[in-house]
Amino acid sequence: MKLKNIIAAFLATMTLAIGCESEAEYLDEVRVSSSYVAIPAAGGDQTITVNAKAAWSIEDAPEWITITPASGEAGKVDVKFSAGAATETREAVAHLVCDGKTQNINLLQMTQKVDLPVTSLKDFLAAEVGPTTYRIAGTITSIEEISASYKNATLTISDDEGYSVYCYRFVAPSGKKIEDLGMEVGDFLTVEGQRGEYKGSPQMAQGGVFVSLVKSLIKVDSVTVKVAGSEEFKLYSEPLPLEGAEIKAHLTVKGEGVSVAVPEDSKSWLSVTSIETSGSNATVTFNAAANTAGDRSTSLAFNTTSKGKVYSAQANIDQKGSILQVTVGEFLKEAVSPAQYRLTGTVKQISVSEQYNNADITVADALGNSVLVRRMKPASGKITDLTIAVGDKLTVVGQRGESNGTAQMVNGVYESHVHYIPATIKEFIAKEVSDIQYIVTGKIVDIKEISASFKNATLTIADDEGTTLVVFRMKAAEGGLAIENIGLKVGNILTVIGKRGEYNGSIQLVNGYYVSHEAGSAEPEPEYVKIWSEDWSSYKAEDKPTDPYTCTGSSTKIYEESLAGGKSPEMLVGKNKGTLAIKISDLKGMSGDLRFSYKCNKDFLTVSCSDNVKVTEKTKGKVFILSVPSGVKEFTITITNPNSQNARVDDLLLEGTK
Repeated sequence: MKLKNIIAAFLATMTLAIGCESEAEYLDEVRVSSSYVAIPAAGGDQTITVNAKAAWSIEDAPEWITITPASGEAGKVDVKFSAGAATETREAVAHLVCDGKTQNINLLQMTQKVDLPVTSLKDFLAAEVGPTTYRIAGTITSIEEISASYKNATLTISDDEGYSVYCYRFVAPSGKKIEDLGMEVGDFLTVEGQRGEYKGSPQMAQGGVFVSLVKSLIKVDSVTVKVAGSEEFKLYSEPLPLEGAEIKAHLTVKGEGVSVAVPEDSKSWLSVTSIETSGSNATVTFNAAANTAGDRSTSLAFNTTSKGKVYSAQANIDQKGSILQVTVGEFLKEAVSPAQYRLTGTVKQISVSEQYNNADITVADALGNSVLVRRMKPASGKITDLTIAVGDKLTVVGQRGESNGTAQMVNGVYESHVHYIPATIKEFIAKEVSDIQYIVTGKIVDIKEISASFKNATLTIADDEGTTLVVFRMKAAEGGLAIENIGLKVGNILTVIGKRGEYNGSIQLVNGYYVSHEAGSAEPEPEYVKIWSEDWSSYKAEDKPTDPYTCTGSSTKIYEESLAGGKSPEMLVGKNKGTLAIKISDLKGMSGDLRFSYKCNKDFLTVSCSDNVKVTEKTKGKVFILSVPSGVKEFTITITNPNSQNARVDDLLLEGTK
């Protein structure tokens, strides 16, 4: 096996691993340790772990399998699948339902086990995604996770041709524990599973099974480091300092000789100074140069041969670097690299994982540039202790990464944040004078001054009831447009951050800075009146409404439930292109922009219209603007479900303005 190919394959698969893990295939509502359950032909059982955030149940299970328990409340529980002896192979799919979401559980009982031929990694990667099971083998080049909790492993294997496969969450064979299999980088692994794909990247799909393992003939026992100014080597436990260091890798070698290669992109700062061997022991010494750039890392491959076969082991080396201060917009323009960046932005979205102690956070600058900080970790402690919220000002340090061509910050570490308390104008006025930061939104009703000289603006905002608040000398956001170039106008909806202050007894927002604004209008919103409505109260379960309705899809019908947000009954629009068509015959003399709305438990339904009526706008929520030409007497509104999940609709309403 060529060393160059080993290293290239390893680095490539590390990128693939990060990309695949970045969007876990687990649902947020419920997670399972395995979505595949295999029962021996002679009968037996298999246990998986269910971790749910709400009440759950397993539905559609076949008669030949028993599930204990088949339902439960929020929390983690072991679920046992049992079956008696089978005379022929049996397959089925059960559905684990939790909080409106469904996780498929594949059930299999094979009457005869036939060893599969080994498929090359090249052919596996070229195969179609599907249920066919393949047996593949290769050298483990990276291990992402071996989880005793979830009873599965995720790693990458590579072959002598330079091909690599990401094996996602495969399990141990029946009766064995995944953590006891002894898998290490450099070992030769055989595994069986299906060809899967994640965001265009091929992988072995979740549910594969370990087959066998051949231990490598070379192993890294330890790595020691001597930093500048020290006289002794200490066990490597943290990144090398900026000043550089001397490194010794201590190996056990049972093959013929030992060699090492430094990746091409690391040769500028890491070099081999000596290789010493004594029996089955070897020591490789490196020199790491001082670092004047950002954080950097590399993976070293140590190799030995036996009977013409190459065995390898890896050691990862990290070194601290300087941190570059950038805006979000500047960060987006940087190239993918190990350099460290510090950026500050406003939190637009946040998803916290208590289990993995990290958070996905989208931050934006004042110019509207935004970036995802992927799986940001706390500097110490628990991510939940940080209490970061939307609207807060966050500072984070990490590297420029990328997923499917989209920039993101990776390996990010929390540094600091400023929490802003949301408040209405009335709530803000009722507060005491303090240094607490509030985020307030209101309509600009007066602009006293926008000063290019003093780089601030003084204006007045108001709520819908006319309560006003003076915003005194508001500054532009850091890294954004100058205050005079933002384009603020009377009627705009302004969001601003600042402190509660007073001047001569008059309440003001002080020490504030601009966050965002939207085009507003000084004119009142148009008053809508009802043209047509439907709440399904005149129907009963299993009804398929007719004139003025047309329903397609076998499951499109009335249900005695209230999942959509209204009252029972409600209409189910069937999955996979089920439709509900509504013929509107009396427009009550109205045309132009009509407003059509409904309640729904899903966001993926589409709305279309006949007779040249165009859906011109979809606003927040399930609200659509229908542009109806003058002279149109009737038209049809069609709601379509393009998704593989059913959806419920209720409280349909068509309105217009006189």
